[in-house]
Amino acid sequence: MPWLALPFGDGRKASLSRLFKVQGIPTLVAIGPSGKTVTTEARNLIMCHGAEAFPFTEERMEEIEAEIMAKGWPEKLKHKLHEHELLLTKRLAYMCDECNESGETGRLFVRAILAYSYTPEKFSEVEQIEKARREADTGDNFGHWRL
Repeated sequence: MPWLALPFGDGRKASLSRLFKVQGIPTLVAIGPSGKTVTTEARNLIMCHGAEAFPFTEERMEEIEAEIMAKGWPEKLKHKLHEHELLLTKRLAYMCDECNESGETGRLFVRAILAYSYTPEKFSEVEQIEKARREADTGDNFGHWRL
């Protein structure tokens, strides 16, 4: 096992069971680098998500949920606002290739957003970028994908 485990019959079992409110075995408690408990449900997370659940944090669980949600999304998408085909990628932050404006995606799409590859000819004016952003924010035209 890649984690610490108590040997069978170890005397510390009783005190650790009380501390972490262990109801049955096997139990896996994840403890972070600071020594604080990350979760007492690590076994269930491994059973559901395998090693991908590591490091068992809330942020990681949100990433896994976003990945599961994005499984049905197309790998490539043609959209009327964009000359180029859009590719699904795994990024937290984005930057417009034309104006170098940057931002972050919503938590729901932490690991699955669309990256845009603009040409200077397509989005050379700030007005066009702002118009596309406003249309995206209205919920129209795949509004959950931000420019």
